[in-house]
Amino acid sequence: MLRYSFTIVSLLVVTTAAAQKMLTVDEAMAIAVANNHDLRIAKNNTEIADIEASTFNSGYLPSLSASGGVSYSDENQSVTFSDGNSTSIDGAVTESYNASITTEYLIFDGLVRKFTQDRNEEALTLAQLQERQKIENTIISIYENYFNVAFQKQVVENLKLNIENSKDRLVRAQKQLKYGQGTTLDELNAKVDLNNDSISYTEAVRDLKNLKRSLNLLLGRGITTSFEIDTTVVFVPVLEEQRILESAEEKNIQAVLAKQNVLLSELDIKISKAQFLPKINGSGSYRWNESQNPPTSFALANESYGINLGLNLSWNIFDGSSVTRVKTSKITKQNREIELIKVKDQLLTDVLNAYETYNIAQYALQAENKNLETNRLNFSRTQRQYGLGQITSIEFRQAQINLFNARNNHARAKYDLKLAEVTLLQLGGVLIN
Repeated sequence: MLRYSFTIVSLLVVTTAAAQKMLTVDEAMAIAVANNHDLRIAKNNTEIADIEASTFNSGYLPSLSASGGVSYSDENQSVTFSDGNSTSIDGAVTESYNASITTEYLIFDGLVRKFTQDRNEEALTLAQLQERQKIENTIISIYENYFNVAFQKQVVENLKLNIENSKDRLVRAQKQLKYGQGTTLDELNAKVDLNNDSISYTEAVRDLKNLKRSLNLLLGRGITTSFEIDTTVVFVPVLEEQRILESAEEKNIQAVLAKQNVLLSELDIKISKAQFLPKINGSGSYRWNESQNPPTSFALANESYGINLGLNLSWNIFDGSSVTRVKTSKITKQNREIELIKVKDQLLTDVLNAYETYNIAQYALQAENKNLETNRLNFSRTQRQYGLGQITSIEFRQAQINLFNARNNHARAKYDLKLAEVTLLQLGGVLIN
């Protein structure tokens, strides 16, 4: 019954896998760049920085405003003139109208505007670098999650082979028992091992589904989206340590970000110092005013219109807060220069450590290749000897377990080498390329 049940499960798994779309690692990258939640936030932050660096936020454009108004009053007035005459009016109506358009322009502000615009542009560069950093980190996460799925898929496939071998062993043990060539213990051991393999297979399938859901979450798409995974790994040519070190110093995202922060600190100092220089502001307006007055006024009607121009000079001779800003900006720059040195030292350490891991991973894969081939040959011979009754079922089971472990270890070594390679490319600043 167990044999038929597993056959049905296997057919369902095969049918489902065939219906699923193959997802390559490159396709996973493309989906993540378009949909990943963190990357979408990073893109929005870059867009904000782009807007802040635009001409509209530069301070170089003049301001333009328009205003207009009307007023009306109806009053009872009593007026005594200087010659002693007096008059009074009930319902003295006064009407007035005005309109103006005004423009103001900051002609010179001590270069604050220029340095602020430069800083906004460099802040845009910083946001773009931060987006690149987020993309690189996401790529690393995708590789890790993708290869976890790929490894688990191979574990599932290896367990399926284990089950097939265990089923053959049980059938053989039952036949031997039937013809008096085996023992009940052999049959019971074969059943136990088959049950254990089946349980391990079920748990491995569960883990595979969980890992696929985690990958879908990282890709920013439907959690239940079905897909098949490609277990093929393509390695780049052997990476040279010196080239990675040279590339890392120039292109590594951490180093580039640290340099950019030093540059921003230099601009902050310039902005703070520029506050000490004078400012010249110009303004111009066109105004129109008209009023209708009651007989008690000196003028019954009044109208004026024309252009008004103005020029204003201001100089903040002393401002303690500006002095403070200059001092703190210089200290901040020193801190960021120290951070840059720290990043470079850490980068050298990380590259050397990663290259050591890369070398070991290359050796491990070569060793696991040989180990896998040896275990395949050993299991093939063990299988023949078991069929001839030359070895015990325990020895057969051990060879079976050894082959299973060798397959898993080979798969893990393959993915570990690729992750070590990807880590080196990230440290060298050429991962996205």
